[in-house]
Amino acid sequence: MKIISRAKINLGLNIVSKRDDGYHNIETVFYPINLFDEIEFIESDTFSIECDKEDIPTDKSNLIWKAKDILQNEIKKEINYKVQLAKRIPSFAGLGGGSSNAAATLKALNELCNINFSKNELRELAAKIGADVPFFLEDKPCFARGRGEELFPLSDFHLDNRIIVVYPGIRISTAWAYAQIKPKQPKFNLSSLKSYNNFIKNKNQIINDFEKVVFQHHPEIAEIKNILMKHGAIYSSLSGSGSAVYGIHSSGTDIHLVKSLLSKYEVIEC
Repeated sequence: MKIISRAKINLGLNIVSKRDDGYHNIETVFYPINLFDEIEFIESDTFSIECDKEDIPTDKSNLIWKAKDILQNEIKKEINYKVQLAKRIPSFAGLGGGSSNAAATLKALNELCNINFSKNELRELAAKIGADVPFFLEDKPCFARGRGEELFPLSDFHLDNRIIVVYPGIRISTAWAYAQIKPKQPKFNLSSLKSYNNFIKNKNQIINDFEKVVFQHHPEIAEIKNILMKHGAIYSSLSGSGSAVYGIHSSGTDIHLVKSLLSKYEVIEC
């Protein structure tokens, strides 16, 4: 079985409060984009992961392996496949690549092994792997709160624009980024973004709380956002805790010019 594992961007990201369990309560809109990894599951006598990118771990620290283990523990039966991962989503970029891989693995193995867990059961397992893993089971725009696992699908929210994702090759630790943030109550309620028109009307109020600290420590990431905004983006933001920045572009954008201005970075048109 071969499946795709889609990336996401965050339309706004509010760090609302620190939780007793050490995590943070957030509010955000997760939006799936047309950037994805490909994962193939091949029957085998053992479980293993192969990846076409050398910097991606293929041991038990990979969330694909963790997803397999959590299913295996539930069914009390060994699961063995050779997993071939074609990696296209940049790592440590705020695009959710690892979490997406985990969710895709849960869905694939649930089918391949005839486990037949319901979507709600898979969602509970996904939340044990990572806060944003349940979103990738949805694969549709969602308002999220709590740790990111409380999801409210936005069925009428669609971006028809071109999305440009720029990855500067800087690895930002999510734990480090959270440690720099002082939680606060948001000035704008992201749950009100029910449609594209709501988004456009309120775009100047939609912020990512990580931007201030990340841009301060990495000015070149801030400059990427400036370039995107100067050349056709109707909205641009850091995704997650970064380091990827995306721009939502109007039809009149000169994509070739944008790519040439950002040629030293990885520029992905979605």
